Amino acid sequence: MKKLSLLAFLFFPFVCLSQDFYFLRGYVMTETNEPILGATIRSINSNVGTNSDEFGKYEIKLLEGLNRISVSSTGYQTEIFEVVLEKDLVKNIFLKIDQKQLDELVVKVKKKDYSYEVIKHLIDNKTNVLNQYQNFQSKVYIKAVEKVDRKPVKKKENDENDQLSDVLDKKPIIKDSIPNLNIFECSLLRHQNVIGQQKEEKEAVKRIGDQSTLFYKSVTDGEFDLYKNHQKIAKIGDNDIVSFLSDLTFLNYKFQLLKYYFEENQKVYQIKVTPRSLGNALYEGTIEVIEDEWVLRNVDLQLTKRALLRYDEFSFKQEFEKIESRWMPVKTTYEWTLKEGSSKKSGKTEVLQSDFKFDLVLPKRFFGAEVGVTTENAYKRDSTYWESIRPQPLSKDEQKVVKEKERLEILMNSKVYLDSIDKIYNKITVPKIIYSGIGHINRAKKQTWFFDPALGFLDPLAIGGWRVRYGVAYYKRYENRKQFSTNTNLTYGFRNQDLKGQINFNYFYNPIRNSSVNLRVGSGFNVINGSATISDIARRSNFYQNRFIDIRHRTEVFNGFYLNSNLLYESRSDLSNYKFAAFGDKIFTNNTLQTFPTTHVYKTNFGIEYTPRQLFLREPNQKQILGSKFPTFSFNFEKAWPMSGKITSNYTQIAGAVHQTFNIGTIGTSEYRINVGKFLDTTRMAVMDYRYQRGGDRYFFSPAMYTYQLIPKTFPTFDWYFESHYVHQFNGFFTSKVPLLNKTGIREMAGAGFLYVPERKYQYSEVYFGFNRIFKIGRERIRLGSYYVIGQSNDFGIRNGIKFSIEPYNQNRNTWSF
Repeated sequence: MKKLSLLAFLFFPFVCLSQDFYFLRGYVMTETNEPILGATIRSINSNVGTNSDEFGKYEIKLLEGLNRISVSSTGYQTEIFEVVLEKDLVKNIFLKIDQKQLDELVVKVKKKDYSYEVIKHLIDNKTNVLNQYQNFQSKVYIKAVEKVDRKPVKKKENDENDQLSDVLDKKPIIKDSIPNLNIFECSLLRHQNVIGQQKEEKEAVKRIGDQSTLFYKSVTDGEFDLYKNHQKIAKIGDNDIVSFLSDLTFLNYKFQLLKYYFEENQKVYQIKVTPRSLGNALYEGTIEVIEDEWVLRNVDLQLTKRALLRYDEFSFKQEFEKIESRWMPVKTTYEWTLKEGSSKKSGKTEVLQSDFKFDLVLPKRFFGAEVGVTTENAYKRDSTYWESIRPQPLSKDEQKVVKEKERLEILMNSKVYLDSIDKIYNKITVPKIIYSGIGHINRAKKQTWFFDPALGFLDPLAIGGWRVRYGVAYYKRYENRKQFSTNTNLTYGFRNQDLKGQINFNYFYNPIRNSSVNLRVGSGFNVINGSATISDIARRSNFYQNRFIDIRHRTEVFNGFYLNSNLLYESRSDLSNYKFAAFGDKIFTNNTLQTFPTTHVYKTNFGIEYTPRQLFLREPNQKQILGSKFPTFSFNFEKAWPMSGKITSNYTQIAGAVHQTFNIGTIGTSEYRINVGKFLDTTRMAVMDYRYQRGGDRYFFSPAMYTYQLIPKTFPTFDWYFESHYVHQFNGFFTSKVPLLNKTGIREMAGAGFLYVPERKYQYSEVYFGFNRIFKIGRERIRLGSYYVIGQSNDFGIRNGIKFSIEPYNQNRNTWSF
């Protein structure tokens, strides 16, 4: 079912009795066969309606018999038709552009400016350009170079980094002459079909410096196909960018003919592109169009601020050439700037495509979940190879950096160098002993030891008052990317004279399947309810003592399907015989213990996660997950086994969930999560075995996908429960259209939640809306928000309140943390 319809059904259920219903489903498309997002499909008879998703897909449940259907969307002519439903029916709908509405904008200027006629010709020819091949293959060369300007930092005497630099600086190149550049270079073979599915094979890759902010290191990073209505580039921002060649372009853009010239007897128009609104995610700049062919020849565009999240400025140029009667982009140049703390970066990426081949006969299912592969020798290419395949030579600065990198590679793999820097790193100093910790590394064997600093010896805020603690860690990485790590820590409490601690082992044994096994053994303290509110999480009533053995395993069985398993033994006892410091009583009122008899649990847990059509890149000995347009489904089975001779937990619990984040064009980004669970058996349970529904925090807007905002108090559930959450970030869709407000960067958000607990006959629902703004702090992006929440329950009636949130941005995944 279409996503928005599914969510509406979940949050606003209805029941109709003694009626026969059937589904009318299909796609709403333009005449050029592009999906129309947000089209309204409505039954005139019953006034039931739905909207099409980002793929144009719709589904509506209707009464049997004759139904009169209306399909409408801004900028398109409304389509009305009748259907007789005696069974489920599929009907695709193609809407025509409402030329009268668009011409009202064009007619005002077309007598003065011919550019609008040129753009109309371009749009009319989009179908031909988008369908000029069934598939193509090309050779692609990518070079990304980023210059980093840093403010000079005052060096400390005898700094360890200076000592390492001294080892490196024994060379015939003056250190200050080496530019501070980050470089990525790649040669790959690319395939793409008419519907946009891609596959790449990287034959050579060179990486120098920090790669985190370099744009376009793979065709999967996203491209600006301007002939399509929208472009979504996750590495740049979280908004869809509206193309100046979209069907509704005259509602979003203004155009001005700057000049025309002739190129090989072809007339070329140069046109200025300007957004009509300040706040939207749009383009601005110039384009060149060939008359009669009505195709793009060159574009020189930059993105508006609303389109950017990671970068401060971003622009690109594209050059098109006619190859075997098809117009293809042969050169694309991306440029960007961003500031990170005291550093300023300015980058440029050149993408050159050549050796095109069209309409190849490819194996069945050639385009699948694996969208890219890097060959085994790609990272091992020498300078001779690179010189032979580069379409253009490196600049002098780039040559310096590459030569220095090659020199350092030779040096860094030498035993003399490894022994030298190991000796410096392993040297024990007073600062290391006190506050930074002592490390011991053997780079030749790829293993590291780390010993905690003295500064962390004492813990004044521990349970029971002051404790002394110490920890040691070990890590080893293998050539095939397998990893092994272990760490141990011991703590001793002065007030209670008790020794506690644990040791952990982790083995990441299959990087391709993301397989790992983990073992933990020890004793210490644990929380009864890990989802307690901020005001309750640190109370004494939320803690207990434990001794445990915990074994976990995770692996990918096949693409997108993960198996998780866990075996746990734990002995749990309360803190009734424990002595406490008075500090906790000063912070919390009613800071009393929760008492219970000592219990034991022998628990097994098996879980599966499945994300259909999960896209991925395959690197040597590694798999890089790109995500999927489908939701992730999960199921978990947990069983506590009874044992004779001890008080042991004995229960069985099942739980299932569905989660998805998806983009709705220029309207923003939606996310939903649905959780359903039940205890099949509750023969014997301790308080830490309960399944809790978290109460709301007083002022803090807690993570909306897992919690509710206005439930007055945390409570446990022992039978069925149903949870659903939905959040939509409009990303400035409305505020961008309000004068003055569109200059502030303020964005809007809305969401809802629903909870039903049958055993308590408890129902709770909430809606919320508010505003947030993104701030840049050094390299990090933080989203601060303020929201108004209204909650309704059959227990307490209606409540409302204002909550505040702070969310960090995950740059590795290009998503917000919650």
